Amino acid sequence: MTKAGAWPFVALALLTGAAPASAAGFNLGWNDCPSGATYALLETFACDTNEGFHTLIGSFVAPPGINAMSANEVFIEMQTGGPVLANWWTMGTGLCRPASSLGSSFDFAAGPFTCYEYWQSGPVGALSWRAHPFAVNRCRILGVFALPPGDPRITSVPEGVEVYSFKAIIHNDKSTGLGACTGCSDEACIVLNVLTIDQPAPNPPTFLTNPAVSGHVVWQGWSTTDPNNQCPAVTPARKQTWGLIKAIYR
Repeated sequence: MTKAGAWPFVALALLTGAAPASAAGFNLGWNDCPSGATYALLETFACDTNEGFHTLIGSFVAPPGINAMSANEVFIEMQTGGPVLANWWTMGTGLCRPASSLGSSFDFAAGPFTCYEYWQSGPVGALSWRAHPFAVNRCRILGVFALPPGDPRITSVPEGVEVYSFKAIIHNDKSTGLGACTGCSDEACIVLNVLTIDQPAPNPPTFLTNPAVSGHVVWQGWSTTDPNNQCPAVTPARKQTWGLIKAIYR
């Protein structure tokens, strides 16, 4: 049988349900990629339980030249509406919520099934929360995840196919009751700024810095005044260099 990464474009789209898209770029959504029935840009939560979670899904429409995708790197920035970052969005040792409040998964074998499931449960890696170095009302979520070197699942991705990249899982712990963190109900804007597609040498990395459909989501709403009165304006897209991208992950 021919490997999935080498299937003709039409066959790949039919077998995976991945619809071809016209322009390369990344997408960020709640629950699914943009063509999925459960995809949403807005997530609301009553902050009335410490159980359960909310799932952010990153995907991308493949550019040309992805001959052997081995890893992805993601750079997400978020901002809450007040002058300082809401405590509910601080996650790590010594912060209001534990590091485990932010989970990650790169396994789409159990769904959703709208876009192409390339990874086949193989990547090793994680997403992590970071304080923003320059703005007190923002934070970052960084991720690096990869298939093991030489893994037979490292194959090509046909141009125009939308591929699942990652799941960021936001848990509800410390949302209510004794010891709850303030700010769960605060508005937040979450923006995927860069998604890097890595391939084994000598293939160079490919930086996606623009959305195919939408590279941002909103938590609870977004009415905060900003230059364009819309969520993505809080972390505008900008041209990235290899040196800058690598510096982000240090």
